[in-house]
Amino acid sequence: MDQTRKTRPPNPRDTAGTLSKMVFWWLLPLMKTGHSRPLDTGDLYHVQPQDASQGLGDRLQKKWDEELSRSKAKGKKPSYLMSLVRCFGWEYARVGLLAAFEECVLRIGQPLCLGGLIRYFNGEPGYTSVDGWLFATGVVMGSLLYIFSHHPFFWGIQHSGMQIRVASCALIYRKALRLSKAALGKTTIGQMVNLLSNDVNRFDTSVIFIHYLWIGPVQTAIVLAILWQELGPSCLAGIMLLILFVPLQSWMGKVFSKLRLATAHRTDERVRIMNEIINAMRVIKMYTWEKPFTALAEQARKSEIDVIMRTNYYRAVNMSLFFTSSKVIVFLALLTYILTGNALTAEKVFVTSSLINNVRLVMTLFFPFGIAMGAETNISCKRIQEFLEMEEREETSNVQKSNLRPKLKDCGITIKGVTAKWSDVTEENTLNNITCSVKAGELLAVIGPVGSGKGSLLHAVLGELPAKSGSISVRGKVAYASQEPWVFSGTVKQNILFGQPYDEKKYNEVIKVCALERDLELLPMKDMTMVGERGVSLSGGQKARVNLARAVYYDADIYLLDDPLSAVDTHVGRHLFDQCIMGHLKHKVRILVTHQLQYLKEANEILVLREGHPEAIGNYHQLVNSGIDFASLLAEGHEEEKTTSPSRQPSTKSVKKNGFIPTGKFMQEAEKLGSSLSLTRRGRVRNDSIASVHDSVEADNILTISGAHLAGSNLSLDEDVNDTPTKTAKKLKDTDDGGDKDGAEEGQVGAEVRSVGSVKASIYLQYFLAGGGWFLLIVLFLANVITQVLFSGTDYWLSYWANGEQIRARLLLESNESMALAANGSTISYQDAPVPEGYLDTITNVYVYTGLTAALFVLSLGRTVMFFVMCMTSSRTLHNRMFQSVIRVPIKFFDTHPVGQILNRFTKDLGQVDELLPITVFDVVTILLNFLGIIAVIASINIWVLIPTLGLGVIFVFLRRFYLSTARDVKRLEGITRSPVFSHLSASLQGLTTIRAFEAQQIFIDDFDTHQDLHSSAWFLFLCTTRWFGICLDWISCIYIAIVTYSFMGMQDSLGGDIGLAISSAMMLSGMFQWGVRQSAEVENQMTSVERVLEYSKLEPEAALETEKDKTPKAGWPENGEIKFEDVSLQYNPNDTPVLKNLNFCIQANEKIGIVGRTGAGKSSMLTSLFRLTEPTGDIYIDNVAVKELGLHDVRGNISIIPQDPTLFSGTMRRNLDPFDQYEDDALWRALEEVQLKDAVSDLEGGLEAVMSEGGSNLSVGQRQLVCLARAILRHNRILVLDEATANVDPRTDGLIQQTIRSKFRNCTVLTIAHRLHTIMDSDKVMVLEAGKLEEFDEPYILLRNPNSMFTKLVEQTGKAATDQLRLIAGRAYQAKHGQVANLSVEEESTSETPQATTSEESRPQHKNEDQTSQRTGNQDVPSEAGKDDKPAC
Repeated sequence: MDQTRKTRPPNPRDTAGTLSKMVFWWLLPLMKTGHSRPLDTGDLYHVQPQDASQGLGDRLQKKWDEELSRSKAKGKKPSYLMSLVRCFGWEYARVGLLAAFEECVLRIGQPLCLGGLIRYFNGEPGYTSVDGWLFATGVVMGSLLYIFSHHPFFWGIQHSGMQIRVASCALIYRKALRLSKAALGKTTIGQMVNLLSNDVNRFDTSVIFIHYLWIGPVQTAIVLAILWQELGPSCLAGIMLLILFVPLQSWMGKVFSKLRLATAHRTDERVRIMNEIINAMRVIKMYTWEKPFTALAEQARKSEIDVIMRTNYYRAVNMSLFFTSSKVIVFLALLTYILTGNALTAEKVFVTSSLINNVRLVMTLFFPFGIAMGAETNISCKRIQEFLEMEEREETSNVQKSNLRPKLKDCGITIKGVTAKWSDVTEENTLNNITCSVKAGELLAVIGPVGSGKGSLLHAVLGELPAKSGSISVRGKVAYASQEPWVFSGTVKQNILFGQPYDEKKYNEVIKVCALERDLELLPMKDMTMVGERGVSLSGGQKARVNLARAVYYDADIYLLDDPLSAVDTHVGRHLFDQCIMGHLKHKVRILVTHQLQYLKEANEILVLREGHPEAIGNYHQLVNSGIDFASLLAEGHEEEKTTSPSRQPSTKSVKKNGFIPTGKFMQEAEKLGSSLSLTRRGRVRNDSIASVHDSVEADNILTISGAHLAGSNLSLDEDVNDTPTKTAKKLKDTDDGGDKDGAEEGQVGAEVRSVGSVKASIYLQYFLAGGGWFLLIVLFLANVITQVLFSGTDYWLSYWANGEQIRARLLLESNESMALAANGSTISYQDAPVPEGYLDTITNVYVYTGLTAALFVLSLGRTVMFFVMCMTSSRTLHNRMFQSVIRVPIKFFDTHPVGQILNRFTKDLGQVDELLPITVFDVVTILLNFLGIIAVIASINIWVLIPTLGLGVIFVFLRRFYLSTARDVKRLEGITRSPVFSHLSASLQGLTTIRAFEAQQIFIDDFDTHQDLHSSAWFLFLCTTRWFGICLDWISCIYIAIVTYSFMGMQDSLGGDIGLAISSAMMLSGMFQWGVRQSAEVENQMTSVERVLEYSKLEPEAALETEKDKTPKAGWPENGEIKFEDVSLQYNPNDTPVLKNLNFCIQANEKIGIVGRTGAGKSSMLTSLFRLTEPTGDIYIDNVAVKELGLHDVRGNISIIPQDPTLFSGTMRRNLDPFDQYEDDALWRALEEVQLKDAVSDLEGGLEAVMSEGGSNLSVGQRQLVCLARAILRHNRILVLDEATANVDPRTDGLIQQTIRSKFRNCTVLTIAHRLHTIMDSDKVMVLEAGKLEEFDEPYILLRNPNSMFTKLVEQTGKAATDQLRLIAGRAYQAKHGQVANLSVEEESTSETPQATTSEESRPQHKNEDQTSQRTGNQDVPSEAGKDDKPAC
């Protein structure tokens, strides 16, 4: 199903020889390619068989299953860590032997050879020039052999880390597809993405250091033995301090571990908030909630930064201790040695300092890193283990399925006495004692109010909702269409085929019955158009039909359809019902959940649910005639008798019972409609029948689903997240603004913009200046330089001191004073020994050395702390700038950039700037200064060494440039190929119910493995290129050490101290040099994150939020709510065709306007222009004030909206209603009472302080819609907009919303975009849009009088019974408004004196050249041609 499955070039490592593998010679062709042109994903090699995601996943799954059964047998808790050890332990242990050879043989042998060389230069007896050359060669060979042990070790260890990570990811993904819905409630997509992005990444780093936990102590013991020989017991002073560092570092490890956990929690929280904000940006802008959400995000960021700052204080201490520890340890050892009356010699100084330097690297860096990383990895393993131990669907499912597929006539579903609930935590059952059955060829319709358990019933059949009692038997293959349509990244065709083989005839038939033919014609590449992340290039209705087409194409016997008709227009709904559900699927077993009551007559059986209880079951006529309170369930409104629009009533008997005798004319109409109309009893509203906030939710966020489709509505935390990271590789062209995505646009997915070339110097400067300005930068620069001078100065002073002692000893020997110099350097009496000229006495030397070491320690600590504080300040500033920029960018930006891409800047990029960049930059600065210090020290001894230094420098510069051009591309490719891994997890979890219903898990696992393999091939190349470069640099270091060492062989008069200083300094280059250069490349890679953050800090903002002082409208504006459009057009892109074309109309104060039209006609775009989400051309006036001259908050804050997708945010119910804290509790409770949510919210723990789950998932879709209505009531605005607000609710809730709007917004102007025509039939006027033009604008009754009007055609597509009812509502509304008797039959239209609406003369209105509208003034109808120059008058 996925596009990434293409054949890749074979991996050259598979055919390379042993030497080529060791020195990575096989990589050269790729390096040359990368040097000549930018690399792309096509250059990535095929993953090696041992690294393939599928194989690794299978290996680890087997070991984990064994661990589970072993722990079960022993009654112990299973350990994920043990599974990893059993799976990868041996390969990992084998590589560790190379590290042991490097640390315990080479790193100790080299200083000993240096000691021999110094003794030779000191002219000690018994040393010939051959010995000198041998010792010199020993020093050089140490560096040469290092290349052949260090790099294979590092490569092997990182390769192991990659395999462990890939296997863990495969295991996590497979588990995610098996989770039960209750388990999904205890986690979020964000947390799962975090497991895949953060937790498994620990394996890449921790594997490197864990071997040093045993190598460190062994190396320390060997060094201690050698130093005992050299310094005697004095060495213990230094070694004891070194050993004391270990518990200190272990403690630090624990502190870092705790802080890491705290940071992870706070980052999770910030990412969740950011995800909610980005997903709900349209709502935030329309509600003018930018400020409270900015405060919320900044607060979350502050609490995260506080923890990171604490981490950095500890880190600064740790790093400065590491930097100075070797000097302090050597200082203590030598000071003790001197003070016990021993003479200092160059050999002792430099052998001691070289050995201690090597041990110190392992014991104060790698060993504690091993402890810290081990602790963090252990936590990550526990987090993964907790996830892997979560409850699975199979464990809870008790649906009986037939093993063999029966013949179609034997297929069916039998449900007997099923009681079920989503979680044991909740008291109420979701379903109670449900019994029903459906056979082949039958249609069972399931109806009931919002939250009654309709969707839950389908989930029970699918095995998603565990039944506590009763039985469910499913005979046949199941297909499922979810309530909230789910589409994944891929083409429309891939979304419909869903892994099934392509059959052209069947495919075309499915496209036809699902009414997708016209839509596919309009898409740029027909059915090969890419549907982006979450289907962003399709409108809501199109997504719903693709979702249905997927189910219909699947060769199934049983079809579970969860309200597929709500998201589409009435005529499309009729087509889907007749052609698809009753036509194409007529021989199948069908269960249809619906709120569309016009289809019920044709169902074989109707199951009525209320609060999870079966209220009634039977066919349409049985239910109508039964004594059951069918009326209140299906009632569409709760108006009083005198309201202008009648609602449904069950029968004449109940009409009389309510004390209202209808007129004869009305009764005939009612009987004609099969008595499904009703007039409800005065004020009859049963609070208990409104769905309560069902299954109250515990703090651990168990999901409860009240009729809402789980995979969509609950798991809205998407792409999550966290490093989410996500569809970075996808960038969509502009999608339409409206909920209905007016006009099919080019849903093509392009690659995310990736920067090319090196990062500009200005980016570095901006980063540092954001941390505290020029003054701090200069102070920091000076502090670093002085610290390095002190660092090199201590070494230089030791050399100077040792030389003085050597000359002094010579003078003593020459003057033949009373003393004897033992061969092993035993005690000398210095009482009368003269101090050589140019040197100082011992006591002065000690004082100077002590002063230098103390100053180094203090300055080092100060500059490190200052540096990290500056980096954190910079990080905070950059985040705030980016957030301010993103929240002010026009909404089009969010339509053209997938959530994951934006979130990636706030997660991955910001994470790098927070945690990795400061350490890397500090490393580079320290190593660069150290390197310059070493060159200066060596040059001070032998100036001629500068010549080869320059030569090697030129080679190095060329090599670095050659390497970086490839490395940068490889690193970027690694980032881009990582994103689809997260996106795939996120998309899979959103469509989990669908994937499991279609049994498509294996297809998705294969796709995940393909995404992982692509990322693995990029990561593999990243590891190989860094190794290749490391080897090249170490060759340069090795040659440099050889030059320095052998150059002294020609300078026989050199002093031992100078030789020791020069060679030991050069030896420090080995390893340090290549690490520094690699870190400099890493800084550049990580600076791209700063570049990306800065890029999002400079986005073009939309118009000003506040109005200029001289243009501010008077207080209380708008007083009337009159809206006027003059020549308004709208296009989302300069090159696109306009989606609104020259709209001219006027809406009078307090008018109720219905807006209708096909999907893509421009309905939602009209609201977009009213709210100025995208700036239109032309003029819009509200109460004669041009809105384009006002600030956005003045415009948007004075228009209330109930959006198409009801959006709730995590946090309390109070914050969801009133984020500014503007209203008293009484006002909030009153608003909730008016939308009939008061009881439901009172039942929640905490009432108004009750915490909403992610996306408000502990409320059903309908209840969330009511919360949005309560928000609108609180705001008391004169203009209210409903954007298909009742598409997802049952008729009863719909009626409730309509009734509330009529009573609470009587004195307001109300614009309603509707799919359900009955909601706008009693409007003052109806606006009919087609292809962005206003085709008709008049009273519904008048438009219906014209049989050729577009509105009449829309109404007639609902079916005869519904058409008659709609005419009736329109007629009664006209009658109530004008006091005239409305003529309700269309046949008499020609003789009627009622004015006729002006409509299109052609039957296909989109071919018209000019808009035609009909403007009404008072009670007179004035037909007019509204051309381009006509200005509407109110």
